[in-house]
Amino acid sequence: MAHIDAGKTTLTERILYYTGVNYKIGDTHEGTATMDWMEQEQERGITITSAATTCHWTLQDHCKKKPGALEHRINIIDTPGHVDFTVEVERSLRVLDGAVGVFCAKGGVEPQSENVWRQADTYNVPRMAFINKMDILGANFYNAVDQIKTRLGKNAICLQLPIGKEDEFKGIIDLFEMQAYIYNDEKGEDISITDIPEDMKEEAELYHTELVEKICELDDDLMMEYLEGEEPSNEKLKSSSS
Repeated sequence: MAHIDAGKTTLTERILYYTGVNYKIGDTHEGTATMDWMEQEQERGITITSAATTCHWTLQDHCKKKPGALEHRINIIDTPGHVDFTVEVERSLRVLDGAVGVFCAKGGVEPQSENVWRQADTYNVPRMAFINKMDILGANFYNAVDQIKTRLGKNAICLQLPIGKEDEFKGIIDLFEMQAYIYNDEKGEDISITDIPEDMKEEAELYHTELVEKICELDDDLMMEYLEGEEPSNEKLKSSSS
């Protein structure tokens, strides 16, 4: 769910490609996006009706399928971003287990972002935020996060940090694993896992500490472990944050 042109359908197309549903990445502007199936959607390059699809994903470790991990079925509903089709978003929210709020790294929280977020509040839908379009001119990840906090009134906690921005955007830092994932191609298929860049280590440590502390606040056992000077394992942290 998002404001129009935040990149919901494009993100969905990437997911379908990475999970093996599609052999190529659809493009909304070329009218080849799987989720924009209506003729009017293909002509205008916007989503008009909610479209559902299914994909499967196996937990990965260092970008490879984790041995013994279960395959998960993921049902995705791609909703419209235009204010005229808000009712489509509301219908979808009534049946969802969770939602991904997609925000443009340049536009941040936009008018329709606020509308659909309030709709999700009405139906008590759990949400996570995805900051999209980090490679466009004017992209500002930190400004987008601040707007989620101030305009939506949410205590947004970062799980990842971007490495670079605009035409220098090249990867992300996983704040659980404290490792850098560098994209070596435009499709994001060739990924190098490396140490965090030296100039971002201090910042990453600060965000990692905030992440751990906020998760521990949700679980008494984790909090006791943390107060005793031991940092809970990533498995425990991820389990408590899900």
